[in-house]
Amino acid sequence: MKVLMKIKNLLSAVLFLILAFSRGLQSQPLPDSIVFKPEVEYEFIGAMKLFRAGKFDTASAVFVRTIKEYPRSHRTTGAFIMGGKAYYESKNYRESIRLLKDFIDLYPQSSYIDDAHYTLGLNYYRMERYEDAASEFLAVIQMSQAQRLVTRSKKLLEMITSSNLTLAELQRLRLDAKSEEMIALVTVRIAEKILRAGDFTTAGEMLHKVAVMPPKIKYVGEALSLLEQIEKRGGVKIGVALPLMLKDENPVTRALGIEFLQGIQLAVDEYNQTVSVKIALDVRDTERNPSIAARQVADLCSDENVSAIIGPIISGEVFAAAGIANERGVPLITPTATANGIAAIGPFIFQANPDYDIRGRAAAAFAYNTLGARRFAVLAPTDAVGKQMADSFIAEVDTLHGEMIDVQWYSAGTNDLRMELTAMRRKALERFEVPTIDFGAKMKQSELNKFITWGVNQRVLDSLIERGLTAPVTLLFGERGKLIADSLKLSMHLERVKYDSLGFPVTNIDAIFVPIASSEEIPIVSSQLKFFNIQAQVLGTGDWNDMTALDQNRQYTDRTMFTVDAYLNSSNDMYRTFAARYQRANNDKPPSTNALFGYDVAKMIIQIISQGKTRRADVAAALAHVEEFEGLQSKISLSLNRVNTCLTVLQYKNRQILRIGEIDLTRRGK
Repeated sequence: MKVLMKIKNLLSAVLFLILAFSRGLQSQPLPDSIVFKPEVEYEFIGAMKLFRAGKFDTASAVFVRTIKEYPRSHRTTGAFIMGGKAYYESKNYRESIRLLKDFIDLYPQSSYIDDAHYTLGLNYYRMERYEDAASEFLAVIQMSQAQRLVTRSKKLLEMITSSNLTLAELQRLRLDAKSEEMIALVTVRIAEKILRAGDFTTAGEMLHKVAVMPPKIKYVGEALSLLEQIEKRGGVKIGVALPLMLKDENPVTRALGIEFLQGIQLAVDEYNQTVSVKIALDVRDTERNPSIAARQVADLCSDENVSAIIGPIISGEVFAAAGIANERGVPLITPTATANGIAAIGPFIFQANPDYDIRGRAAAAFAYNTLGARRFAVLAPTDAVGKQMADSFIAEVDTLHGEMIDVQWYSAGTNDLRMELTAMRRKALERFEVPTIDFGAKMKQSELNKFITWGVNQRVLDSLIERGLTAPVTLLFGERGKLIADSLKLSMHLERVKYDSLGFPVTNIDAIFVPIASSEEIPIVSSQLKFFNIQAQVLGTGDWNDMTALDQNRQYTDRTMFTVDAYLNSSNDMYRTFAARYQRANNDKPPSTNALFGYDVAKMIIQIISQGKTRRADVAAALAHVEEFEGLQSKISLSLNRVNTCLTVLQYKNRQILRIGEIDLTRRGK
């Protein structure tokens, strides 16, 4: 008996040492004695020896066999835990997870439960199931009394929350955090994510909640440090890419970019005077070089604090840079580029100036909806810009179910439009050639009966026959007269109009669209339209907005209408206030149109940021829903394909240029 007692005591001592090793020298677990069986003890000790020797596959098999053969023994819980560890060491993560989950379900009160969650976390981490791993380590931290296990779990949780979890996953994890320390850790990590997305306001609010926690909490210091960084970095950044030409000493060359920048800077300065978290500008010089513009925009995109980019302003530079901004998810808005297809590059690209397609469509929509025009003609230059606007005008007329009488093209800069306008006169006057029926000729009674059958009054018919008159088929049968006469097989005659007789006016064109190539064409186009007696409302685009040219040719240009992308009412109180501030900031220099373009776009973005939308995706989403933003010199609507659809309509009349209306294609169907 004494020998047996010694053996039993020796086995107990060995088992204690093995278990202490397996739990990382943690406190000795409570025995899970249900049924003590010596054979189980030997089996378990043998499996532990295999585990210590690194023979994890064999060890796991023995531990699992012990569980299956002796499910109610005093070593069942130990076998579960060690089996899970052995599976983990042999990289059989799925079996380890399965075994440990079974253990947690069967023995939720076991002293090994924290070790089970820790090993589960290790398995999930190896399988790159980071959210599950984080949940397990958080559970260990919040339940375990084993300090070394808690310390290891904290290190792993810090690493996962910093590098492996998405914002949504962190937000879910925060719901499970119970202690102030863990709430602080996850909140700081969420704030870091939000900061990287550019939302300084939301990140700051979250960090302030951690900053007021007891200083002994480790993550309070991190929160204070991040808050200090936000203040030093000036809050939100707006990138600016302009042709500043800083390497060129010629002030004329540098004027364009500087004027835009001065307008943008004023808008930012006005905002910063009213808030504690400032907006900073990161300004880059594109040097009027598409390659440099692309490089500068790429550099701005790499700065996570940049919420949006204003510029470039030249279409070629925008095409070179916009794809980079779009790929990196940074909203880029060009104040003035007008080329078609810029915004189509992607959902983060915006044009604050209407493109050529919008300009053509807007002119047609205004003529149809506001002027009541139904019959149209186009006289356009063959250069790329003129053709794009003319094609868009034609397409919009077709959409509105208007009638296109004729389209004529000319070479930009020509002095002679005789061929084009002669052809247009012919096309228009052909519409006046209405077929007639001669009642002076002999007619059979059967033919006369056809007229009566189709509603021609007998008295009218008798009068025409008695006098031997000729009558248009439209007078007899209405607008479909020719079709009806054809179907009745009536003999018709066509009265020819003398096209070359310029005394005969063209009056059946309601509006003619003339997107001239430059204001130098104003005297040529306007005078020759008058000479060829085409009496239509002339509709033009911005190149007609030249007071000198219009006034010098006023006998031809009076009542001409044209659309513009910028119109300034200098008597407006808001403008006067702006102009005074601008001049104080810029050595009494009056604001230019370029400065106003920069100011309006910057104000629009600042308005979005002031609403707390500082993350790049949020700024882009807000820009895509802008409708009728009131700038100083133009409205901006971007909700139709992210291109501004607003234009102002002006008219030259009585030696003045007057604002007569506006057109916003966004409102077309509303």
